[in-house]
Amino acid sequence: MFKRMFVALVALLCVVGEMSGTEWGVVGYRADSEYIRWVGRTAKTPEGAVQFDWSGTYADIVLCGSLLEMRASDSGLNYFNVIVDGKQHSIVKTEGKEPQNVVLFEGEKGTYHIRLQRRTEGFNGLTTVYSFETDGELIVEPNNAPKRHIEFIGDSLTAGYGTDSASGSEPYTAETQNCNLAYGCYIARYFNADYNLVAHSGQGVVRNYGDEKTTSDYTMLDRYGLLFDEADRERCYDFEASAYTPDLVVIFLGTNDYSTQPFPSFEEYSKGYAELVEQVRAAHGEQVPILCISSYVFEPTFEYVWRIAQSDEKLHFACILPEAFARPSELGASEHPNRVGQQKMAMMLIPYVSTITGWEVRNDM
Repeated sequence: MFKRMFVALVALLCVVGEMSGTEWGVVGYRADSEYIRWVGRTAKTPEGAVQFDWSGTYADIVLCGSLLEMRASDSGLNYFNVIVDGKQHSIVKTEGKEPQNVVLFEGEKGTYHIRLQRRTEGFNGLTTVYSFETDGELIVEPNNAPKRHIEFIGDSLTAGYGTDSASGSEPYTAETQNCNLAYGCYIARYFNADYNLVAHSGQGVVRNYGDEKTTSDYTMLDRYGLLFDEADRERCYDFEASAYTPDLVVIFLGTNDYSTQPFPSFEEYSKGYAELVEQVRAAHGEQVPILCISSYVFEPTFEYVWRIAQSDEKLHFACILPEAFARPSELGASEHPNRVGQQKMAMMLIPYVSTITGWEVRNDM
């Protein structure tokens, strides 16, 4: 009730300002200010900028005004979703090492909840956001943040590779990658949870896609503890200083370990998986529940992940079955599941998340 009254009051103030003919100038906010709620692994610079490259990193902003712009630069080319009041509003991009202004929203004066969400992966470049500018003001709503958090560890399926693609025969492009339409973000929205993605296409637990060896030199075992996905392979993430502790960690890896020969042995794979689980527990505590998902495509992933989960009473197991979605109509780039295929995957996993966490499923079916 208090939240609704607060939002209504702010909206009324916006209307009164408009009715009185008040001319609002442009107001700037540093990217690291209290008015911007960042979720995901980010770094703050002494000048107040925020840097990140993990897919799915997002900023939540409450705007009271009619215009919101972002000043940003990028070491590559990245795409972002702009979500206004829970609905897709537009897609914007960051490109070029010189700071540029990017319009995120322009419309009638009012109060808007705006989420800026990175769609693309670390290999597309490091994004630096310097500030946000508005003709009105940004506000901080009390108790606005979700009380739940899920961390998803995975590969291209988690990162949303090809979700916006029209055909399984299309190659990968940054434009058609959209993590917001991948299973993890669907699940997070269903349970009204914050989330972060630790995801990189082609990664395995011990072997990456197409490697000529049974174990690769650099896998998710090496990436998991890092602040950045690609921008800096030496800088560790400070879990103790993190603003969140996940209620659930989901590991969806194994497709790339076993998609091509030579296959890692069970001993190699299980040793690496156990090391990843220990990293998660060291980061978030021994009691954090972990859901281990096996690939829907390749054997022996099902058997191996199931055996690993059965060996530890604190691990949970789920599997995406081969006929979970239709082929080829629900495939995107490089035969990855498109938005519909991803949504069906989420629908299969939601009951497991509910059972593990105790979060209720919705009663609107």
